[in-house]
Amino acid sequence: MNRLSRLAVALVCALWAVQGGMARGQWGFPGGFGGFCWGGWGVGTAEGDIARGMGLYAQSLGFYERQTAEARSIDTDTVMRWNQFVHESQMNSNRLREQRQVNARERNTRLTGERQKRLRDNPDPSDIHRGDALNTALDEIDDPRVYAKALQGAKVKVGGENIRQIPFRYASAAITFSIRQLTKGPLPASLLTPEFEADREALKALDQQITEQIADGKDPDPATVEKLIAVIYAAEEKAARLLPRNSRGRNEADRFLKGLHGLAAMLKTPAIDVILSGVENRPDATLGELLNFMTAFNLRFGVASTPQQRQIYSTLYPKLVQLRNEIAPALATSAAPKTSGTEAEDFFAVMSDNDLHKKAPKPTPAGDRPQ
Repeated sequence: MNRLSRLAVALVCALWAVQGGMARGQWGFPGGFGGFCWGGWGVGTAEGDIARGMGLYAQSLGFYERQTAEARSIDTDTVMRWNQFVHESQMNSNRLREQRQVNARERNTRLTGERQKRLRDNPDPSDIHRGDALNTALDEIDDPRVYAKALQGAKVKVGGENIRQIPFRYASAAITFSIRQLTKGPLPASLLTPEFEADREALKALDQQITEQIADGKDPDPATVEKLIAVIYAAEEKAARLLPRNSRGRNEADRFLKGLHGLAAMLKTPAIDVILSGVENRPDATLGELLNFMTAFNLRFGVASTPQQRQIYSTLYPKLVQLRNEIAPALATSAAPKTSGTEAEDFFAVMSDNDLHKKAPKPTPAGDRPQ
């Protein structure tokens, strides 16, 4: 990395370090950023820095947006409800996935409950090696009510070499579920007019396609995501053309479409191999840093396909269970913030159009792309 790049990274880290205290109610990142600026992995190459910066956006705009919530005019209640909304979306996505795995519809509820109980309390080796048991523990640890407390207690070493071998997968299901909630919920009246009928139908069809694509735990097809972003751009441009600026209808449409735009950008899978650059040089990396990293980049545990990966999972799972058990009392006595379904709109409303368009650029028409 050249001197200018190093200076830029140093300035960003320094600015992060001197800013005010963390906004209450955010998922905790105590003590700075868990080593991601100084001695952390993903730092040291231009490509790594770029991918790391993109990845920060992937989970609710990453560390930077979480740590600068007040500067962004995102009040603490909005952030708390956003965190809870994403967490509930992941839980709902989990339940839907479990139901799809049970063939007999009349036995869905009983079998799903039994499987979830087994994954939590008595998983077999295959449950662990598939990552299901680890993700079940992760869901409890990731709960916004206790996440900061969990990180404070996650001091046990995991080791960078082990982290490098973990088969992470991007958790697009929660974001997809959030998009479905937004598109199926009550749309602003200004978007229910005949002029926007084609846009509504296109959004509905693409939402259905993406939902089917992730049904088996796969990532959404990038081409479908590009089509979704193109439809959002078209609706934004139409709203700007047809609805008077600063009118109630325009403001409501803008909030709704900003929420969709932000969620669509989060469907893009980060370059995990690149952002893991250098982690093998961190033998002292802790469980807390691993959890921090997974939350920042919206990652979950994938299927362990090699003997080494299975051994890592077998060693890591008891550590996750111990941490889960340690925070269980606090989780049992904490009330979850109420969500309304407008969290995506509330969270992304304060972002400028320019920022959103940088994260999800307007797709180039096929005929205009260089051959």
